[in-house]
Amino acid sequence: MAETETESHEKIDYITPAYACDEKTKEGYVRVIVAIKNLAISRDIVRHGLRPKMVKKASNAKVEVVFENQALCVTVNGEKDAMKGKNFQLKVRKLPHEIDSDKSYYKADEDRLLLFLCKLQNKSWYPELDNGLDLEDEED
Repeated sequence: MAETETESHEKIDYITPAYACDEKTKEGYVRVIVAIKNLAISRDIVRHGLRPKMVKKASNAKVEVVFENQALCVTVNGEKDAMKGKNFQLKVRKLPHEIDSDKSYYKADEDRLLLFLCKLQNKSWYPELDNGLDLEDEED
């Protein structure tokens, strides 16, 4: 369990969630499935141009995902119901290859987050993915 200090100097204990990766879902992307037990979603209508689009978002937690060229950080802070007081964080120190952080995105789903990492080079990330992602140590 990692510990982080907030702006108000509170200590937050983070659980490192389980995750899995694959390249089969969307051409040019690596999908990372992050397990967040009890994450609930709601649906909102968002306008993109003339067409409204139905979007899922977390309804019982604050989700923050930061994509960098060769790293990422997912932070989920539970706010209500079964998620209240539960905090998850997945910090990837170094991805196997670079990503386009502007084109990478995530989607919320029941009990999980789906991250879509846009590859800069359209080549396979295997066998590197077989060993898992290079996570930041809890002591860091």
